[in-house]
Formats: sequence, C-alpha cells, structure tokens
Amino acid sequence: MIARAAFFLACLLAAAPAFANHYAVSEVPRMIPARDARKLIDAGIRVTDDLLRQAATADARKQLAKKTGLRGARIDQLVRYADFLRLQNIGPEWVMLLDVAGVKSVPDLAGRSAPELTRKIEAANRTRHLADPAPRQELVLDWISQAAKLPAVISPG
Repeated sequence: MIARAAFFLACLLAAAPAFANHYAVSEVPRMIPARDARKLIDAGIRVTDDLLRQAATADARKQLAKKTGLRGARIDQLVRYADFLRLQNIGPEWVMLLDVAGVKSVPDLAGRSAPELTRKIEAANRTRHLADPAPRQELVLDWISQAAKLPAVISPG
C-alpha cells in the first residue's frame, strides 16, 4: 500500500512543470520595481512561480493586466522572466541580461549557440551593468541544455 502511494505521488510530481527558483515579487526590485510588486501582490501574485501558474495563458495575462493596471506587455515580460527562473543556476539579473541579449523565451534559449549568446550577454552587460559578473560560457551552455529539456508552460498570445 505504501509503495503504491509513493509510486502515485512520484507520477504526479513527474507530470508537474519544473519550477526551479522562485522569488518573492518584492525581493527582486531590479526586475520588479516596488510599485509593480505592490500591484502584483494586491492581485494575489506573491512569488514568481505565481506568475507562471496564474498567467500562463494569453487570456490569464490579459486578466492580470486588467486586475493590476500594468500594461499587457509588462505582464508578458514578467511571465517570461518567471519562466527563465525555472532554470537552475540563474538569478534575476542574468534573466534580465538574457532579455536584453534578445532571448525572449525558454524555447528560444534552447535554440541558441552558447558562444554567440555569451558574447551578446557580455556586450549587453557592458552597456546595462546588470550583473557582476556576467555568466560564463559554460553556464550559458548549461542553461541552453536545461531549456531544451523543460516542458513549455506559457501559451503564446
């Protein structure tokens, strides 16, 4: 009986999307300014995982934009940021660097070349000063590898 319950639980956990890192929306002010964080918290979004769970579809993102008063494009960006945070060994500053370097989604990251992307990230960091230090190529390669294995959780739109 215990073995059967453990097997069932393992199957449930394996079917769920992988959520690696989560941050309280109020704890990442460079990624989510305090004013935006307050609006998200008022709408029931307390951690970055909440963005993925509650705004994975285009309709849900539109509803969240209406509920928070944030622009739809901003909600889309925050949901993409939360999606990147599913990767291991990544933090908010590096997520913002991926965005500035032109990587717009986890599937987009999966198709990138590590050397080329590392160069773009380093160039973006020289102008934006988002992270100290910028990620090394080995880490970027690891993100690309992880991204290729992650299930999609955000629907387009």
